[in-house]
Amino acid sequence: KVESSEKIHVSKLHLIDLAGSERTKKTGSSGLTLKEAAYINKSLSFLEQVVVAVCDKKREHVPYRSSKLTNFLKDSIGGNCKTLMIANIWPEVENLEETISTLKFATRMMRVSNEAIVNINQDPAVLLKKYEREIRDLKQELAMHDTLANRGRVNYDPDPSEKKQYEIAKKFMTGALDDIETLTSIRQCR
Repeated sequence: KVESSEKIHVSKLHLIDLAGSERTKKTGSSGLTLKEAAYINKSLSFLEQVVVAVCDKKREHVPYRSSKLTNFLKDSIGGNCKTLMIANIWPEVENLEETISTLKFATRMMRVSNEAIVNINQDPAVLLKKYEREIRDLKQELAMHDTLANRGRVNYDPDPSEKKQYEIAKKFMTGALDDIETLTSIRQCR
């Protein structure tokens, strides 16, 4: 964030290490490990469904809300992000099935196209200062114009009685004032 600018560039950085899909028959998992492997495989399956849906231009709905993982990766998959995926494989015969599965998924991910744009937010405090400075400069310019046009000094500040009436109306609206007798006409409530 830069104090001198009213524009703030906003970005995110996600570093995600996805667990590989596990063949429970191969690992011989049981109990809690088996349950975790089932959750991992389910999340990866949902992730693959999202990738397939994003790549299919005819589909109107992408199931990002299928799992926490896909919802979290929504911007990274077909959103407003630059995404880089690194697929790790094992060059061993025992892991051939997992390697092929990983390579197929990586191929699908290559088809995902993201359109990243710069995210710029405006800082309200800096904008307010900018507009106050602009108002001050314009008032000085009007005063100079009045001087050159031989007009008397014109006050461009709000009428003090209007400020007072505004404060009274504000107090009444917030409940800090019970009675608003000091206002004598609707015109004063502007």
